[in-house]
Amino acid sequence: MWRNYLNTAIRNLWKQKYYTLINVLGLALGLACFLFILAYVKDELSYDRYHEKADRIYRADFKGHIFGQEFDLTEVGDPFGPTVLESYPEVVQQARLRDHGSYLVRYENNSYREDEVVFADSTFFQVFTFPLLKGDPKTALVEPGTVVITPAIAKKYFGDEDPIGKTLVLDNEYNYRVTGIMEEMPKNTHFYYNMLLSMPSLEESRGNQWVSNNFHTYLVLKEGADPRALEAKFPQIIETHIGRQLEQYMGMTIDDFFKAGNSAEYSLFPLTKIHLHSNKFDELSPNSDIRYVYIFSFIGVFILLLACINFMNLATARSSNRAKEVGLRKVVGARRRQLVGQFLSESVLLSLIALLIAVLLMQLAMPYFNQLSGKELNLWRADTGWLWAAMGGLALLVGLLAGSYPAFFLSAFRPVQVLQGLLSRGGGGVFRNVLVVFQFTITIALLVGALVINKQLQFIQNKKLGFSKEQVLILNDAYALGNNARPFKEAVLQIPGVKSATFSGYLPTPSYRSSTSYFMGKNPSPENAHILFRFEADPDYISTLGMEMVNGRDFSRDNPSDSSAVILNEAAVKIFNLEDPLGQEISHLGEDPSQAQAYRVIGVVRDFHFSSLRDKIEPLVLHCGDSKGYLAMKVNTGNIQALAAALKREWDTFAPNQPFGYDFMDDDFNTMYDSEVRIGRIVGLFTFLAVFIACLGLLGLAAYTAERRTKEIGIRKVLGAPARDLFLLLAKEFTRWVAIACFIALPVAYLAMQNWLQGFEYRVQVDAGTLLLAALAALLAALATVSYHALRAVRRNPVEALRYE
Repeated sequence: MWRNYLNTAIRNLWKQKYYTLINVLGLALGLACFLFILAYVKDELSYDRYHEKADRIYRADFKGHIFGQEFDLTEVGDPFGPTVLESYPEVVQQARLRDHGSYLVRYENNSYREDEVVFADSTFFQVFTFPLLKGDPKTALVEPGTVVITPAIAKKYFGDEDPIGKTLVLDNEYNYRVTGIMEEMPKNTHFYYNMLLSMPSLEESRGNQWVSNNFHTYLVLKEGADPRALEAKFPQIIETHIGRQLEQYMGMTIDDFFKAGNSAEYSLFPLTKIHLHSNKFDELSPNSDIRYVYIFSFIGVFILLLACINFMNLATARSSNRAKEVGLRKVVGARRRQLVGQFLSESVLLSLIALLIAVLLMQLAMPYFNQLSGKELNLWRADTGWLWAAMGGLALLVGLLAGSYPAFFLSAFRPVQVLQGLLSRGGGGVFRNVLVVFQFTITIALLVGALVINKQLQFIQNKKLGFSKEQVLILNDAYALGNNARPFKEAVLQIPGVKSATFSGYLPTPSYRSSTSYFMGKNPSPENAHILFRFEADPDYISTLGMEMVNGRDFSRDNPSDSSAVILNEAAVKIFNLEDPLGQEISHLGEDPSQAQAYRVIGVVRDFHFSSLRDKIEPLVLHCGDSKGYLAMKVNTGNIQALAAALKREWDTFAPNQPFGYDFMDDDFNTMYDSEVRIGRIVGLFTFLAVFIACLGLLGLAAYTAERRTKEIGIRKVLGAPARDLFLLLAKEFTRWVAIACFIALPVAYLAMQNWLQGFEYRVQVDAGTLLLAALAALLAALATVSYHALRAVRRNPVEALRYE
């Protein structure tokens, strides 16, 4: 029986090659898109779940309103972890991480810049599940001056030698002995490092600074412990420890601190939720957003629905062509159950063929999708058994669901009506129209989303930032120059194409930010204190980066007193409520918290963006100093290769045996929006595919409609109807449903994209032009799709249509 079903199914599918091709192609694309998105979403949901204690690990966060500034941090003070471990039995382990950025790492003559370096507590390997290939996980990071590295780093510096016991030199100054080799960290982790430096090497880790939040601290709770109950005990820590240091540094009690409108609290954030639910200022690495998981999940399901809708539409539309077959089968004794089995087998066979094509498409497109999404997905990995099971189950389910309505619809035909020609042709018209509206509602909503995301990205790239990021070349390791920094800068300025250059510890690109408490005058008090960001730069900083002074003057080498001078941005002037800032004194607590350091305001720079456009421009203080983390150069040349070669020659002269590398500021700045760019491209790709799949189904329906109305069109042509009216007659049957879909989709898409844009402090608006463009694109796509069959039907000789009448 099943062999007969299969043979009949193959024969019928081959007989209707055009519709089979449309169905297979639509289903294959729909399945491939859905499976791509399924693999992407599963990878996003898998972050940090491989740790043995993942469900009991929490990150300690700090949130507060302090001296007029809002703080929502993933870092706490260095004593927090050890104190909580000692004070509360619910906490059984703790581990701290301190990221100081990149380091120059050298072994003999091999020297490279390493970005994935972090200080870690000796308990790191007891908290997190990162196996050691060599060394003792309990003791590898106990002593000062020790480091654990990955096999890739070991190969890079030591080749085939055993690295255990060998010494790496960091920043030409600090020696670290290799005590362990750990497995490479998986990519699905919210932090990624290939060098772990022992925490005892960092003096800052023993500073007992509760009011300086610089340490990412992770706690492991006892089995069954309630994290909310533990959080309820944290105010004791604030009152005891922070209160003591406030009184020591600011001369105020904790009660005075709260009465002045300030607030401070610690909280616990589950490890497994960090990647998708935490997007704070000081994350160890950029996280994703759960909203994107929802968006992609909806897109994947909707695209699959589009493919199923196409199948169901075409199957029900073609039902009249098989009505007599059903009638004859029933006359010769076929039961409804057998007919249902026949039609479902055709549907499942079609979906299995589509699945094979989908797998082929996925294999061919996987490298491109990985590049687009920043993932490392692979169909053939050992842990992708779930994907193959999902593929098979999905193909079977799609086949059964997509074929269920046509199967039961066709099998319900009464043989007498069918054989007497009394059955209405093309049953299920209302249902088909509803499905057309539904699929174009989805498609139009996706079009609006793709247009708005692209518009916001264009806005980001073109917005005036308050500084010039084009043609600015950055040397990231300028501190390697040491005492040769100034001679190197003078030599660089002689290179053709270099207009100006500046040393700075901070640039308006993704990098570490420093903030501290400033107050008017020399005596700190809650009424006049504010926490501001702090940059240190030389006198060429503002001019090189094309910033604008709006009041006062820039730093000058001719004024030695500028070492105790500062420049404020407009936001800082506003927060201090200064009508005439020039000559005013602001102070902050330096290395000795008991002594305030005073600075004289000499100028005001126009506000410029030094963080993402998701955030508003924060108050900033520019100090004149000799910080040499970066050397930024304004260049004017069309031959970057020649300029880079000249820079390298000077570098090798002043910083021999040090690695040379450069970036461009616009590229560094754009990395802040990598996730949005990736999301925009992925949404754009799947929107295009959704439109294609929807139009593919419309193409099949248009062919069927043109065929069904062939005789009507022939009669109308004989009676003198013009070709234009006949074309509009066929075209409006579909475009009206697309128009209805526009009225449904546009309000929904508007609200959804307005919500997405709320994540940006500076953003575009979802205007009427964008909505109309999406609607017009959908209408034109639909019109273009049906035009082929409509024009073909209109041009057909009416004699052919009426030959047998």
